[in-house]
Amino acid sequence: MEDASAEARHGENEVRIQAHYAAHAWLLPLGRRELARLLRVMLRALDENGAPAPDRLELHLLDDAAMSVANLRFMGCMGPTNILSFPGGESLPGILLLSLDTLARECLLYGQEPAEHLARLLSHGMGHLAGLDHGVAMDRLCAACFAAARRAATL
Repeated sequence: MEDASAEARHGENEVRIQAHYAAHAWLLPLGRRELARLLRVMLRALDENGAPAPDRLELHLLDDAAMSVANLRFMGCMGPTNILSFPGGESLPGILLLSLDTLARECLLYGQEPAEHLARLLSHGMGHLAGLDHGVAMDRLCAACFAAARRAATL
């Protein structure tokens, strides 16, 4: 397994991106620097909207097989999902797990550009990192994260 990583800082927030399955990295619609910038913009949007933002954030890029294992282990669900979020804590970073295979498949299914759908998935993950479950508050925060990404021209 090859790991590729990129790090960036936003204020006190550290962002780390790790691609655990380099063979699938071509599915990523943004380069590592652009992706790190997108995450920093979304962390700032959490702060601006009064939502808790982790001091450290890790994004792990997986394939469907690895995501299926994580989904079963942590959520008790069979099969892959698009994104999983783990808020972290005092000494643990917030963690996002993103399936590149599912991202590519959903772009075809929903007719969205890969960079746009990636931003939507990451916005959703940010809402869960902030401790929200599905509902109106989650929808508002996800929309704020997505809008911030658009304003920053990361899409």
